[in-house]
Amino acid sequence: MKRTLSALASLALLAPAAAAQPLTNSGPPPAAAPFSETVHGDRVDDPWRWMESPERTGDVAAFIRRASDHSTSQLAALPGRARLRARVDAATQAGVRYSDLEQAGGSLFYRRTDPGAQLAKLVVRSPGGRERVLHDPEAGGTRGPAINSYSVSPDGAFVALHTASGGAEMGAIHFIDVASGRILPDRLEPVWGEFEVAWLDATTFTYTRMMPAAAGANPMHNTRAFIRRLGSTAERPLLGAGVDGGPRFEPHEFPFVGISGDSEWALGFGNGARADGRLLVARRADTVAGRPVWRAIADYPDEVQGADVIGDRLLMLTTRNAPSGAIVALDLSRSQTLGDARVIVPARDDLILSSFAASAAGLYVLGQTDGISRLFFLANGARTPVELQLPLRGLIANLRDVEGGAGVTFQIQDWFTAPRWFHANGRRVTSLRLDSASYAGIRGARRVREAARSADRTSVPLDVLLPANFRPGTPVPLLVEAYGGYGVSIAEPYYASDRFGLIEEGGAVAYCGTRGGGERGRAWHEGGRSANKPNAHADLIACGERLVELGYTRPELMTVLGTSAGGLLSPPAALRRPDLFGALVANVAILNPTRLAAAENGANQFGEMGDPNEEAGYR
Repeated sequence: MKRTLSALASLALLAPAAAAQPLTNSGPPPAAAPFSETVHGDRVDDPWRWMESPERTGDVAAFIRRASDHSTSQLAALPGRARLRARVDAATQAGVRYSDLEQAGGSLFYRRTDPGAQLAKLVVRSPGGRERVLHDPEAGGTRGPAINSYSVSPDGAFVALHTASGGAEMGAIHFIDVASGRILPDRLEPVWGEFEVAWLDATTFTYTRMMPAAAGANPMHNTRAFIRRLGSTAERPLLGAGVDGGPRFEPHEFPFVGISGDSEWALGFGNGARADGRLLVARRADTVAGRPVWRAIADYPDEVQGADVIGDRLLMLTTRNAPSGAIVALDLSRSQTLGDARVIVPARDDLILSSFAASAAGLYVLGQTDGISRLFFLANGARTPVELQLPLRGLIANLRDVEGGAGVTFQIQDWFTAPRWFHANGRRVTSLRLDSASYAGIRGARRVREAARSADRTSVPLDVLLPANFRPGTPVPLLVEAYGGYGVSIAEPYYASDRFGLIEEGGAVAYCGTRGGGERGRAWHEGGRSANKPNAHADLIACGERLVELGYTRPELMTVLGTSAGGLLSPPAALRRPDLFGALVANVAILNPTRLAAAENGANQFGEMGDPNEEAGYR
């Protein structure tokens, strides 16, 4: 490929077209060390295999720093960069932002990010409306570990808070007494930031943590779920690889255990970086005693994507034989066999189901149509869900039940409206008066829904955000993003304030919903997963071609972005079509999945990407 693709090159395209400058790579390139091997009949030459060696971490870091310094100095010299940076700062610091809300013990808990702050605080709001900061990582003027996640005990008396330093996902959980604000001596570590404590009662909880690894062993393997009480250091293993008497778990599977409300049943989960999970049940009393007898309900091929238990009623969201999703119920007092479950919310052609939450009065069901979220309520005893009237057409996230069964809470956002929090009880929806500040400078910008035609004639959803002064037929700098993994949708109204600076400067942003994502249900996901990933490459290329065809941009003004699993998508598309994309941003990207097995968290990705240890997965 003759054209240089820099991970930061897109910013060069944000300058006025007449002033745009090419960026260069730093020199010298990393040292090459000859290495060859035969993999499933293929000869593989990899002169940078040495970068995988723990002993050479310092050399890799030095190369990355040198390349970063080189690119940063070039970017700093670009015309208009300072103004663009100021616009980005203004949009992302527009006002107070609220996230991760929970309601327990009559109080609201949430993370609050104040203007000018780098890190969010944990705040509690009493029933009377008084706010109190429970934890501030920037208290005293020094920046401490950031909050990754938290969970609240059912009575609202304690908070289990996960924090980590330096942007890491691995950290520790400590506990806060809500009444006094005192940090308790209990501490759990090491714990992944997404692994929240699951409370069984006011002081008993389950949690998943990493196990001590032998020298050279993978620290991400053999995680286990435990049960413990506040004030005690005694813990009992409940689920995971190597747990005596438990079901078999693969080393890379993550185990979780939870109990909902007053149910006599505990749920066990085995999952990872994939759309589906394993589901097990055990008696609550046996689980609390640390001696659960697990019964398998569903395995990965059953395509169960979410579950909850209310009394003896096990509710599951599944896409098996229902690509757009259906909710089924199983009476655990009579059977623990998935085949005995009955459908209570059938699949619909016009609705992709994504999650559900139960309340005392009935079931709330969340789905989306053409990227727009829709919320339904199925009252106890009713046969048909009723759609709720919402104050905003956009994206609903963080749907969760309220302790005591008093409805659910959730947030709504759209392309240009920051997240706002609401409470639904029955069919009534009310504001929680926690509205994140929307950036006024983006007013007048608009979203246009387009579609691209892929190589096999499949229609691909494409959302384009245009500046207020956009004139049709006048190409502008454009950033197109795609993901195409795990059934996650990207062509939906997410409030991406970090993109507003580009739009204010007269540029545009596009989101291409390739196959592999969840824009059109399970079949859409499977159509771009694993061996079908070339379909997603073709979809992204088609989106780029369509953006040029419609006159939104020109190839030399278009940057393609792929993050994490998007690294399986955007870099190959850019390499195949250097004439179509002027630059590439490969953001913490998975660039060589044939080496997944060598990565700490690699085996966890096999279900989505394929196992390179096996010939079919490697192909």
